[in-house]
Amino acid sequence: MMAGSARQIWRRFMRSAGLCAMLAFAPMTGQPALAQAKAMLIADNVAITPGDALVATGDVEVLHQGVRLTAQRIVYDRSQNSLQIEGPITLDDGKNITILASSAALSDDLRNGLINSARVIIDQQLQVTAGAIQRVDGRYNSMFTVAASSCQTCQGRAPLWEIRASRVVHDTVEKQMYFNDAQFRVAGLPIAYFPRLRLADPSLKRATGFLVPQFEASTSLGFGVKVPYFIAMGPSKDLLITPYATDLGERSVELRYRQAFRTGTITLKGALSNETTTDGKLRGYILASGAFRLPADYTLALRGETVSDAGYFNRYGLTEQDRFVTSAEIGRATRDQVTQARVLGFYSVRRSDDNATQPSQIADFERLQRVDFGDFGDVTFGLSAKLRQRASTDPLDGSDRDSAADGRDVGGFGITGEWQKSAVLPFGVLGKTTLALRLDRYRVAEDAVYAGDYNRSSAAFAAELRWPLIKTGANGAAHTLEPMAQIVLAPDNALRLFNEDSALVEFDEGNLFALNRFPGSDRIEASNRANLGLNYTYAAPSGQRLQLALGRVISANSSSQFAAASGLGQARSDWLVAGQLDMNSTLGLTARSLFTEQGDLRKLELRSDIKANKTAVSLGYLYTPADADEQRGDTISEISLLASQTVAQRWNASITARYDAKSKALSKSGMAMVYRNECLQLDVSLSRRFATSSRVDPNTVFGLSVAFLGFGGQAAGVAEQCRG
Repeated sequence: MMAGSARQIWRRFMRSAGLCAMLAFAPMTGQPALAQAKAMLIADNVAITPGDALVATGDVEVLHQGVRLTAQRIVYDRSQNSLQIEGPITLDDGKNITILASSAALSDDLRNGLINSARVIIDQQLQVTAGAIQRVDGRYNSMFTVAASSCQTCQGRAPLWEIRASRVVHDTVEKQMYFNDAQFRVAGLPIAYFPRLRLADPSLKRATGFLVPQFEASTSLGFGVKVPYFIAMGPSKDLLITPYATDLGERSVELRYRQAFRTGTITLKGALSNETTTDGKLRGYILASGAFRLPADYTLALRGETVSDAGYFNRYGLTEQDRFVTSAEIGRATRDQVTQARVLGFYSVRRSDDNATQPSQIADFERLQRVDFGDFGDVTFGLSAKLRQRASTDPLDGSDRDSAADGRDVGGFGITGEWQKSAVLPFGVLGKTTLALRLDRYRVAEDAVYAGDYNRSSAAFAAELRWPLIKTGANGAAHTLEPMAQIVLAPDNALRLFNEDSALVEFDEGNLFALNRFPGSDRIEASNRANLGLNYTYAAPSGQRLQLALGRVISANSSSQFAAASGLGQARSDWLVAGQLDMNSTLGLTARSLFTEQGDLRKLELRSDIKANKTAVSLGYLYTPADADEQRGDTISEISLLASQTVAQRWNASITARYDAKSKALSKSGMAMVYRNECLQLDVSLSRRFATSSRVDPNTVFGLSVAFLGFGGQAAGVAEQCRG
């Protein structure tokens, strides 16, 4: 023990002595670069030869301006300002490049010289072996007789892929690699030859150049290839151009432009094809979005969408979207204030929609201000305005026969006020009273039936009681049972004309105790009623959680204000039954359903998520009956599935499906396989989309893409261990 400690002390002393000798060796004037930059040399032994050369041996380290060099022997020639280095050598630039070599002759600042039998590791991903490396000005590494790959190289086996070249110049500032006489090999076999080839090194995340090609085969377009070309237009903007050509003569180009500003971003996507629609227009689409932060904590959201015709997206295997929105929204939300203004334009490619007779131009404004009056409660004041316009000017129901004037335009404004007061009553009962008032003024034009000016007023009073009962079990789990009851008095004297923005009403646990369950302003819920509910929550210390909700509405008004399919279309509403189960993120269930008073199922939404070590499954089911008031001509009964599975160490499979249980047919199906190792990613996919209201013909698409990892922002994967 003492002998070992003595050796360590002696070693530290000798290394310190070597450092002192090195610094003492440098003259006071006319210093070489090594001394001027305060380089440090540490070694086991340091000696000065009769020719004024310094020789350092045994675990030698040189530190100079962030560069670290280790070797077994270094000879420093002061007259030539040069270093003769014997390896094994490790040269680390302190950033993302490490060079391993057998010997080298470098300048004393380590920026110029020749390195022999070297291996360069860039960003811990790409490995380049070279017979020799010429360093120039610390920026360029000129390598000769080169093999480059991000694949693991095991003894006796060729890498999965590699690039052989007679010469490679690596610009460490621009982070570009220039290959001469490059030969691309797979498993040692030459596949392609490039006289000149430029690639970005792994540390460069954005660089102008070609990206991974994508190959597709579809029943509508035939076999095609996409070759994306990325243009870095600066540190804050870029352009992606993707030409697409098929063997059936289809030609298109996709564009994506992105730009970041100091306060936000914009993204524009689109495509043009060499086809035309039936009326001679070019086929294509545009999708644009933007988000910005404005002064005073306001936000601005921009959105623009359009497509030339109904079948374009399906033909080219893009999104299933069939209704499009162009909008500008500005708003701010704080604890006591909400302000929102927006302008929207709608465009539909559904066969059942007529854009001329739909309210396609909408503008609205809303301002809510909450004022806390302490023990008196709090009051929320609101101001709103709206405008809805149609392209048609026909005041009659002429073309679409939907019982609405084709050219009806509506505009108006409203004022609201709501007072709330909460209190804790005896036995832990929570009470709340609410009083709400609303005044509206609006004008209807280009409507032969409803044209004119209208005033509307409404009022509602509600008293609510909740009684949370909490019990903690022996294992620390908490059980909470909360019965709830609310009485609402709302005189049924509100003016009712037409209903354009409140046709779809969702009855769920979120609005069970709402004074107005209509989502828009065309309708106001007006009836004396009782809202009844019961909540149960189980929360375990281990994180498991169960929530159940039961509720219904009993109204004194026998006349129907809601559609039958909403569950609120009768004096006694359907029973609302909902629940959520979370088993520490390994199993999740969410269910929401409506049952009639006779116990028949009215609506059902079910979703389950299962996560295991190598498996993830998401299964959903939706059932909604047909209802003319909700503009739904057919019953929806649909099952959706999304599942992924790790089938091997580097293989992942996934499947997607959507099944129409009513028609007993698939509406969408697909599968994909992904292979990824440290240097290669292979994606194979197969999908089929069937005809819908916006897709005339079904389409099957087969896709293939191969990405060679370790270049230009393509992060390398995790390598396996070499086996005998």
